Amino acid sequence: MSAKNTASQDRQPSPAPDSVALPPAGKPARPAPSRSLMKLLAFSKADDGPMGDFPSERKPGVRWLSVVVPLVCLTVAIAGAAVAAAIFLPRWQASAAVVPSGQLVMNSEPAGAEVRVDGELRGVTPLTLSLPAGTHALQLDRAGITRSIAVAVKAGSDATHYVDLQAPPVAEVGQLLVTTEPAGAHVSVDGQARGVSPVSIGDITPGQHAVSIKSEKGTVQRSVTVERGQTASLVVSLVAQSAFGWVSISSPVVMQVFEGDQKFGTTETDRIVMSPGRHTLKIVNTRLGVQLSRSVEVPVGGAATLKVDVPDGIVNLNALPWAEAWIDGRRIGETPLANIKIPLGDHEALFRHPQLGERRQTFTVTANEPTRVALDLRK
Repeated sequence: MSAKNTASQDRQPSPAPDSVALPPAGKPARPAPSRSLMKLLAFSKADDGPMGDFPSERKPGVRWLSVVVPLVCLTVAIAGAAVAAAIFLPRWQASAAVVPSGQLVMNSEPAGAEVRVDGELRGVTPLTLSLPAGTHALQLDRAGITRSIAVAVKAGSDATHYVDLQAPPVAEVGQLLVTTEPAGAHVSVDGQARGVSPVSIGDITPGQHAVSIKSEKGTVQRSVTVERGQTASLVVSLVAQSAFGWVSISSPVVMQVFEGDQKFGTTETDRIVMSPGRHTLKIVNTRLGVQLSRSVEVPVGGAATLKVDVPDGIVNLNALPWAEAWIDGRRIGETPLANIKIPLGDHEALFRHPQLGERRQTFTVTANEPTRVALDLRK
């Protein structure tokens, strides 16, 4: 090889590390790509070949970002909507579920009456309740006295009601029923003419009174005692004095005395005048459900006595959660107590619990059916 060629070869530069192979002789040489271009071309290739082993070196293209950014925004919007629904939807539902209501204040005289609103027991007076707006049916019960009223509750307002549960007052006067045999006699009480027999006199002051009965057969004088709120009966025969008698009736409760449809008086009357002979009497107390039939022989000019035994009634006692029970001061036992025999009439029960205190309840025992007395001491 000549020296010129040798020098020419010595002047040729060494190929750059990133350069490509030279073209064959006779073809024009291409300019060598730069290092950065080569790197971009290499990392834009698909994930195959040797470059698939270096995913950390790849950079996302513009098309991939155009998909990812909207997805991220949509996810953030959905999450924000979910948070807003979780915060505001329960509040909206709670406000939509609120029912307008008002306040009702119930008082009674005396206090301690059970209050039922639309049939549901809500407590005892004095009582303050929050009720839905509208009209409600109220029932108050105490000591056998019941009152039912309708109340209107307005939204956002207070309504106060007072109910009188006191027993009706006993009349300050009594009555006198005068019957004669035969009828048509003139009747005077304490010297004042009061009518023709049979006559009912309704304004007799309590106490003893002188009754004068005058007919064509003569005048008969009687003394009668009238009690407040009661009816005294006086039956007088105007035939010969030896042609009548009387009967005295004793009973644990006040009973009315009938013969057929004719009322002769009550068991409180000391003497019920009747004609001599045998009588079948009907003895009745409607309130207690008692109707008895008794026969008596009335002697001429004398008295017959009749004792009426009234059957016992049944009472059942119960208290929540439990209690010791007394009736008319006599200890019965611990509730529940069933089928307790007790005389007919009015009684008082006492319920006592060591933590909940004691409560009293009056009740009436009748012959019609067992009487049930129950209290909730927790209220």
